Amino acid sequence: MSAEYSMERGPLTVAEAARQLRSGALTAERLVASSLERIAALDGALKACVMVMADEAHAAAQAADARLGDQHEARAASSLCGIPIGVKDLFLTRGVRTTAGSRVLTDYIPDEDATAVTRLRSAGAALVAKTNTHEFAYGTFTPPTRNPWDLERIPGGSSGGSAAGVAAGMFLAALGTDTGGSIRIPAACCGVTGLKPTYGLVSRAGVITLSSSYDHAGPIARSVEDCALLLDTLAGYDPADPDSVEAPPMDYTASLMDRREPAEAVRGARIGVPRQYFWEAEPEVAALVRAAIGELRALGAEIREIDLPPELSDDLFDSGYRAVQRSEATFYHTAMGWYPARADRYSPAVRDALAAGAQMLATTYLAGQRVRRAFSAQMRALLSDLDALAMPTLPIVAPRIATLDEPVRLAGREHTAGYALLRNNFPFDLTGQPSLALPCGFTDGGLPVSLQLAGGHFNEPALLRLGHAYQRVTSWHLRQPPLLSELEGA
Repeated sequence: MSAEYSMERGPLTVAEAARQLRSGALTAERLVASSLERIAALDGALKACVMVMADEAHAAAQAADARLGDQHEARAASSLCGIPIGVKDLFLTRGVRTTAGSRVLTDYIPDEDATAVTRLRSAGAALVAKTNTHEFAYGTFTPPTRNPWDLERIPGGSSGGSAAGVAAGMFLAALGTDTGGSIRIPAACCGVTGLKPTYGLVSRAGVITLSSSYDHAGPIARSVEDCALLLDTLAGYDPADPDSVEAPPMDYTASLMDRREPAEAVRGARIGVPRQYFWEAEPEVAALVRAAIGELRALGAEIREIDLPPELSDDLFDSGYRAVQRSEATFYHTAMGWYPARADRYSPAVRDALAAGAQMLATTYLAGQRVRRAFSAQMRALLSDLDALAMPTLPIVAPRIATLDEPVRLAGREHTAGYALLRNNFPFDLTGQPSLALPCGFTDGGLPVSLQLAGGHFNEPALLRLGHAYQRVTSWHLRQPPLLSELEGA
């Protein structure tokens, strides 16, 4: 194993790699070579990658070293210059197969990049792999990807390959998408950090759609600081995306307040802790998340217990979320000419979901949008006097693959495992608010637990500041799966 990924020294973050690249302590070529070596050693067991882009990554590394070696060029270079990054296989990549995890697109090689990919390339990042996703992102499990903390458990989905790859050190960060939790769910399952930005802040042009009014694109990385570095590159108006928003330019890395003590960054922040809904969780999960909130209180945050809008219930999933999401998914696949023309190439589960969407009435869709607008207005009002909400990202730890069909019992009620994973996440896709998932502890069984911070629209700076301060006084995000050393030695 290379020194860059030493288990003894801990994992390399984007921020630390950028510092080493600029100081000359590390070259982009060595960093990318280490990433590719790591993929070769681990991906046979983890199956996080569907396509390794070795030649392109080496070329990007050589260009990065040349740029960083020129004093004038280095001053203007992005912090992502030379950084190995994975790309979820929903993002179009010019000249590289993009399948969205489906036989429907087995041979599709796009002739253009998604805007997010273009921005990463322009920043000098080295794209090393396309990462595995559930078929068309229509699910919370990413087969056959395995969880680096326990190969018998799911990595979460649908950005499971991205999160598993970051957790395993295959690349230092990755692109994901989030429609009902698909950045935050796998980040939580795999013990890494994931940011779902405000809807429209990061362009989705060139990203294969699941649900146009819910889809978000964003980063998965080791730390909050790394997510801020990626957001600095990814955020920005894009006329190619009809839902892109012209938000004021923002220096997200500066919002971390890294030059101040963590207590200075947190002091006076108003954090709401919901009394209802989100705490229907496994006892160990709830206890660890409450302990994390206690850390923020100790740093000076004002913690307020709050009541949520009564509309936030399990009924909202069907009446507000699914009514819109299913209809939009089927509309997109029909408009693309894939469904029902290639129905035999879809997996049965996705084909059935598309068929269900085809049966939905326009009145159901419109009613769902009305429910959504009303709930979003209530959440905006709730957050007008708060910097963030805090709650568990997931009410459960990553489920075992063998027991996915078994019901999950929370607060005396049974749910499917898939819904249990979505339950604490979909509300913030419905509203389009930003939310951040970050590791906050491990169960007695050694599985990661995640704290979720959600904020008002375009208030990413507050979430990043709070999350970064928390990670400066804890080290959960720097833990690595013990399993990895066994896999490398196999």
